[in-house]
Amino acid sequence: MDQDSIARIKAAWKPNKIKKPVKTELYLNIIEQVANLFSAGSFYYYIMNFDTMRMEHVDERIKSVLGLDPKDWSLEKVFDLVHPEDLKHMHRKEAAAVDFILNRIPTEDILKYKVAYVIRLRHTDGSYRTILQQSKTLTVSEDGKVQQVLGIHTDVSHLNMPVDNKISFIGDGRPSFFAIPTEENFTPEHYDYSTLFTPREKEILSNIANGKTFGEIAGILNLSPHTINTHKKNILRKTDCRNTTELIARCVRDGII
Repeated sequence: MDQDSIARIKAAWKPNKIKKPVKTELYLNIIEQVANLFSAGSFYYYIMNFDTMRMEHVDERIKSVLGLDPKDWSLEKVFDLVHPEDLKHMHRKEAAAVDFILNRIPTEDILKYKVAYVIRLRHTDGSYRTILQQSKTLTVSEDGKVQQVLGIHTDVSHLNMPVDNKISFIGDGRPSFFAIPTEENFTPEHYDYSTLFTPREKEILSNIANGKTFGEIAGILNLSPHTINTHKKNILRKTDCRNTTELIARCVRDGII
């Protein structure tokens, strides 16, 4: 295991050292609903406590995604399963996440954001799965630190998503910041997808995400195939994507659909 990379990740978390933890409870029925809202495929979720640095709950569906027993999921196991190349750069993403949550938004907004980036995790069969990692703070300590986190891992291997050093901060009723490079000191730039697409384009995106072909979408929306193709070209141009696969991958990662 790459101990140097792990040490850098843990160092990135140091600004979040909790001095005044609060009493926490797990409301798994509510957490299950939240996890389902964040997922666009096979997924599992877990709850980590940054005060104790332990997993408080691990979803049974980790078996279907990684072939792993929930009781074996721990912080050290996460580090062991991350692809070696991804592990080397993971500290940059985590440092950016800590900086954004603790320094760039008001404490009262911490619960309004989720953080998303892509990594590869090793299945028990030895193959690597591309995972969309999303995390949302569940509990803030008395001293304004992230105490409990809901982590959702969605298997997006079928989308051929690029594994890069970018990270997104997606706000619930707050400004969102998408695909921010973390190689150097970053400056979040607000990119409002809610005004980027027309209502019709949003309909088309939603249908694409649900697996509909462009011919089927034309029938559903009572439009000609030519009109659908024109909308597709406009959507690709707006998102700077080369094809539909890349478009859906980006929309899933950035929380557009």
